[in-house]
Amino acid sequence: MRRAEVGQMQHVRLESITASVNKTATGIISVPPGFHALCINTKGTMMARTTPQGRLVLIPPKSLTYLRPSRWIVQVAKGEHSSMVLSWPSPATSLLDHWLNQRSKDRTPRNIACKPINPHFTKAIARFDTAVAEQSDTMEPIVVSFIFEVVPVLMTGIDQVQLAATPSNLPETIHDLSLAVRAKPNLPWPLRDAADRAGYSPFHFSRVFKSLVGYGFHEYVDRCRTECAVDLLCTTDSPVDVVAQTCGFGTTQGLRESVKEYLGLVPSELRSIADADGSGQ
Repeated sequence: MRRAEVGQMQHVRLESITASVNKTATGIISVPPGFHALCINTKGTMMARTTPQGRLVLIPPKSLTYLRPSRWIVQVAKGEHSSMVLSWPSPATSLLDHWLNQRSKDRTPRNIACKPINPHFTKAIARFDTAVAEQSDTMEPIVVSFIFEVVPVLMTGIDQVQLAATPSNLPETIHDLSLAVRAKPNLPWPLRDAADRAGYSPFHFSRVFKSLVGYGFHEYVDRCRTECAVDLLCTTDSPVDVVAQTCGFGTTQGLRESVKEYLGLVPSELRSIADADGSGQ
């Protein structure tokens, strides 16, 4: 593993972390009391949980993960990994810290949250990348504003695999359609039927859906099916062919290719991570 500090900031630390992992590995990450961390994961898949039997949080490529003070068992998939990690003491973001503490009093406390960069954070990431690349005198306030922008979004809503995340401001018909696909990804979902349901011609529907969601309708269906499959692979012992059928894939090869495309893993590797006992260091 290679670590390098990026830029010189007074209150926030930014590290670039890269690694080439030959086989699935397990380790421990701790965020000490009074500190926070934000991981911008660009390459490689990880899973985190607080105990060996705890609920898994999937950290896929091209995602953001916020970590409050705690200790996690982190399982790292085989392959190339690359991420940027921000860490800072609570006083550097005192207003945000107050909001997080108040939120924890009103609902079940959450110490980790992960969402995909697209569609939630594309503009914020672009500003962050520009600030880091230029490393001007304004780098630190821009980075702090980035933290203030993304952490509340990360901490809002439930944890999901989120390979098929959608914007919150979709038109009602598109929003209802997206929920229907997510609820029943095993259905065929032909484009013409989806367009009729949303009230568009097939050609216009394809353009509108991609412009609003960020990827085409067929890819959205495939992502929903992959979400379904990842959940079953990590939480059940169902054979892969049963998982493929349950989630709407025509073949186990189709399931394998989709999991590989979005996570860089094949189903057996994903399942081996989920089954790890978390005893490694």
